[in-house]
Amino acid sequence: MLIVKDISLSFGAARILDGVQLQARAGELHVIMGANGAGKSTLLRVIAGEYMQYTGSIFLNGLELRSIPVNEQAKLRAVLSQQLSLQLPFSVADVAGMGRYVYRAQEKKYDKEIVSYALKLLQVYDLRHRAYTTLSGGQQQRVQMARVLAQLLEAPDLQGTDYTGRKMLLLDEPVTGMDILHQQLSLQLAARLAERGVLVLAVLHDFQLAAAYAQNISLLKDGHVHAQGPADRVLTPEHIKACFGVEVSVLHHPLCSYPMIITNKNMLTI
Repeated sequence: MLIVKDISLSFGAARILDGVQLQARAGELHVIMGANGAGKSTLLRVIAGEYMQYTGSIFLNGLELRSIPVNEQAKLRAVLSQQLSLQLPFSVADVAGMGRYVYRAQEKKYDKEIVSYALKLLQVYDLRHRAYTTLSGGQQQRVQMARVLAQLLEAPDLQGTDYTGRKMLLLDEPVTGMDILHQQLSLQLAARLAERGVLVLAVLHDFQLAAAYAQNISLLKDGHVHAQGPADRVLTPEHIKACFGVEVSVLHHPLCSYPMIITNKNMLTI
């Protein structure tokens, strides 16, 4: 279980996070949403260990995050950041294989199989010999997803291992630049990982994707959690207007088990 307790963070005079409280369980896909500047990516970076100057506490499986050695954190937590840039012409296979660097020699016997498996799941295996820098933005994002998947996996098969309480995946806008097919593919993969016990924490902007895939949603506003819970309790017209400044209608379709969010362009509150 991940427990974020009263986390605050400032950059100079700017208060970015203000007393954030969040809990997410192993086997849960938990989505963080909010307007630009609400603190979503900053919160994810704090949990990823990129910003250490926060106040408050973060507990992972009962251990304070700061007490876990960095090399052990790298084995239990994989991170897909929002902005990634590679200038050198590494191959697609090389980039995905970077996810295996955190393991010792005796833990690397399945490296090639795991990397190939990850590339196939993200439908970029046929590009494995291409230079990463020649790919489209969406293809690069899928390769990065393969990299973090390769970092998490202990065997080249999602069905055979229970990761409950042992693995966490942090995704910051993971479907940016992807077409609709690969958006669904990537989030279905995140959901499958959650089914295997991985705690998945993802920043998303799309209401429908969040509603369809998240077990719980944390809605941030001005650096604090405005609402938290299942989609039907969080993605309400009142919460969305308070956090995003737009008026929406929430509809229910007989073929969908989740709410559908409809924005009327004539109802913008500007």
